[in-house]
Amino acid sequence: MAKQMDPLKPKLSALVFFIGPTVFLLALFLLWPIIESFRLSFFDWNGLDPSKKNVGFANWSELLGDQYFWLSVRNGFILLGMSILVQVPLGLGIAVLLYRAGNRFRIFKFAYFFPFLMSSVAVGILFRQVFDPNFGLINSVLTQINLESWALDWIGDPKIAIYSISLLVCWQFIPFYILLFLAALNGIPRELEEAASIDGAQDWKLFRRIHLPLLKGSMITAITLMVIGSLKYFDLMWVMTGGGPVYSTSTMATYLYQSAFKSYRVGYGSTIASALFLIVFTVAMLINFLSRKSREEN
Repeated sequence: MAKQMDPLKPKLSALVFFIGPTVFLLALFLLWPIIESFRLSFFDWNGLDPSKKNVGFANWSELLGDQYFWLSVRNGFILLGMSILVQVPLGLGIAVLLYRAGNRFRIFKFAYFFPFLMSSVAVGILFRQVFDPNFGLINSVLTQINLESWALDWIGDPKIAIYSISLLVCWQFIPFYILLFLAALNGIPRELEEAASIDGAQDWKLFRRIHLPLLKGSMITAITLMVIGSLKYFDLMWVMTGGGPVYSTSTMATYLYQSAFKSYRVGYGSTIASALFLIVFTVAMLINFLSRKSREEN
């Protein structure tokens, strides 16, 4: 009598065949670098010598007292705060306008998305000229309209440089959140809108009673992406100022790069990378916990 084949074996084989490569690549390019960063954080190593000196928790102890690291953490949270305050309202507002306009203003969907398609390096080089205190477009316009007192050194003044670049980051990434919210709005059943309109809900009431509650999930997703992106942001900060002046625009990512590849302190750079991972992971999990708790209460 022939043995009956176990029906689970083909399914398990197919599962391993399709998911195995993905799991392997995630472990290779995501999990292993995180583990390696934590391991290297316990060594004093310049990245070139074949031998590494085990220093225990010395790098972590130095990190806790490093004022420039904490300044980079503060700058990351400034960027995060401005991203939430600027990108969410503007992204949502423009998405609602485009949604209500329908296909009549389809061209604006492409026009608004254009900044997101530009290279960060190109944007940085372009706006470095725009922000120039002597020949830049902003100060030239302010001078022409007799507002010379408002003309500032936008990226050279340590007090305002981080805010200037943060606004530029918001300008570049608002299109992404417009697209995110627009997709969420298009996913709302038309029957709900029609029923609300029959009951007399128009414009603001329709948005507040129907659209906004159904967009909470997309808003939580947007804020989570902002947390991850802002706290580890590198591109424009490095291209425009290199983290200066006096570390005023330094983020954890730029400080990591300076420590590991400019100062040849790979062990200390790995410590910054590990701390960056812990901070981003903690904040993202906190947002996820609060959002889940809010959904359960509602």
